[in-house]
Amino acid sequence: MTYGLKFTNTSDVVTLDSEFSRLVILYSARYNAGAFFPSPITSNEPPLIFVRPDNTASFQYIRLIGTPGNWTGFSNAHPANSPGTYFLAAYASMETATYGMRLWDGASKLLFDSGTPCAQFTLVAASWTLISLTNPSPGRYTYIFSTPVNFSSGDYMMINNIAMDIPGQDTWSKVTCGWDYPNNRILLTLSNIGDFRNDALFLNLLFAKRIS
Repeated sequence: MTYGLKFTNTSDVVTLDSEFSRLVILYSARYNAGAFFPSPITSNEPPLIFVRPDNTASFQYIRLIGTPGNWTGFSNAHPANSPGTYFLAAYASMETATYGMRLWDGASKLLFDSGTPCAQFTLVAASWTLISLTNPSPGRYTYIFSTPVNFSSGDYMMINNIAMDIPGQDTWSKVTCGWDYPNNRILLTLSNIGDFRNDALFLNLLFAKRIS
């Protein structure tokens, strides 16, 4: 940045400038088996959806509802889902404050509004351990992996990337992602025809939380 406004923290890390948006929370609300947003999200790319269930719960066949420019909600098809809280985040901002500060870039895009809360990525869970492999029926295999997560920190999990299947060697694996509160771990279940390599799970789970 050759000119404009820039804020740095005590570690000399840029926290706000007049070129790039922060990760901003657009909405926050309760969900059950999914939710519809208070109003459509009009970006071409879907918003980032972060969830935190109240109790042990699973997420399966996650679907982002809508089309580019008109994202309206999300759904969770797992029958053992649990209600919880979600927030939508995007690298954008909204005019919400009645007083304070707003910051635009050179193209008049709103980058910051002091009344809009921000979110910060806090954790990437990427170390998976295979704990179970079963063959419950002919042609069907179930792989269960786990990764440790400290749920007491109040983090929310992004569900956008678990809305997609994971490739095996020749086919695709259906994904179920479960929060195991008593054991502070995420359980990831893959279902396919048995062609998934046990050492080939490279899914990163991203967590974030609201910051003031």
